[in-house]
Amino acid sequence: MSSDIATVGPDTDVEEAARLMRRYSVRRLPVVENGAPVGIVSIGDLAIEEDPNSALADISSAPPNA
Repeated sequence: MSSDIATVGPDTDVEEAARLMRRYSVRRLPVVENGAPVGIVSIGDLAIEEDPNSALADISSAPPNA
């Protein structure tokens, strides 16, 4: 388990989230508000936001396999 965990807030912009993912070599960041976890942002979420026509965005936005 990691002790130095990078997190973002609900209002963190895409560029900052991407910078943190690069810096910490992670694919997901916990979203924290007022000290409580409220969600997760993934590299796929960033792809959808930045380039919705990319292969990663297509894969990330597809419905889950049943």
